[in-house]
Amino acid sequence: MVTCSGTKGRWSRAPKAGFTLLELLVVIAIIALLIAILLPSLEAARRQAKKAACLSNLKSIASSSRVYEADDPQGWGIPVHPLQYQQDPDNPTYVGAYEWGGKSGIGQDDFFDGNPGKPLNSKYGTKVGFGPATRPMNEIIFGTPFTDFNKPTFNRFGAEQDYQLELDVFHCPGDNGPPRGGHCADWVNKSERSSYDHFGNSYAANIFMTANSGGGEMCSNSPYLRPITRVPTPARTLYYEENIGRWAWAAREDVCTFLDGINVGPTNQLDGWHGQIWSYNRVFADSHGEYQKIYVEGSENSQGFAEHYRPEQLESYPPFCDGSPGSFQTYECIIVRGNGWQKDTLPATPLSTGLDWPGSGQLRPSYEDCVEP
Repeated sequence: MVTCSGTKGRWSRAPKAGFTLLELLVVIAIIALLIAILLPSLEAARRQAKKAACLSNLKSIASSSRVYEADDPQGWGIPVHPLQYQQDPDNPTYVGAYEWGGKSGIGQDDFFDGNPGKPLNSKYGTKVGFGPATRPMNEIIFGTPFTDFNKPTFNRFGAEQDYQLELDVFHCPGDNGPPRGGHCADWVNKSERSSYDHFGNSYAANIFMTANSGGGEMCSNSPYLRPITRVPTPARTLYYEENIGRWAWAAREDVCTFLDGINVGPTNQLDGWHGQIWSYNRVFADSHGEYQKIYVEGSENSQGFAEHYRPEQLESYPPFCDGSPGSFQTYECIIVRGNGWQKDTLPATPLSTGLDWPGSGQLRPSYEDCVEP
């Protein structure tokens, strides 16, 4: 008898591979470390991109302004809203820092009837006459005119759409609201609101005006109501700037102690929209743009306040637009110049605006009625 013997076949498997708990924790730690290393770089890149886009907008606005200037009968370098000469000259309601372009703003929402909380009543909106259809730069940039929802009769639905528009060239991507030490109280009190939403524009024109502190006619001491060809130093004369910079440059010790509610904080510093203190995008009358720091290094006093501009002496001072003579003493508050920039157009003669300043101790009525003495 022959006996066959053998073994029953079996399936065999290799040991299953996997992470141990220690290995998994090491991997997680490495990922966390990489994120911690990369996040600041990514945030810096985002800020840089926003800053560059913001400056590009300003350059486009400057170029478009020169197109406006070529077609304007007066040859003015900054677009002037048609209501400029239809307001009460003894009680002007605006001076044109924002109304040259953009959408309807929802700031000062009690302007029309004195009842707060109604955006349609905004000083910068369609109902008052400052909707996108009336802002002169818009047609130059976009070509097609906007519909005026204020004529022939007021269209509430259309006016509401006007302050929801997204007009990118007037909207800085970094626009995240007012400076802590700004003195436009109705905007600062709405700190979550962007300049674009509040004023309809992230940018402000250099409409620097002057008047005697006791009252009198407002004079344009800037490119406003002036051809750019009559700006003596176009490469350093401000044309347009980020609106946060318009308010921040005046947040100095003398203003902070003179105006109620101004508080630049314990460090006496104000951030810009792009992560650096006292630094803002600006474009100049020759249409070149720069990211500038207005803080004058080494000028800090014992309280930590620094200068943001310094008055300069000129060989001669032109008379005010009312004919009164000028001197260093009378011009020291209206010659506004920093490192590589200036708001004034001196020694060019200040220009008549036809608007009166009632006088309230302020030497710079360019802030409209946002300034509270």
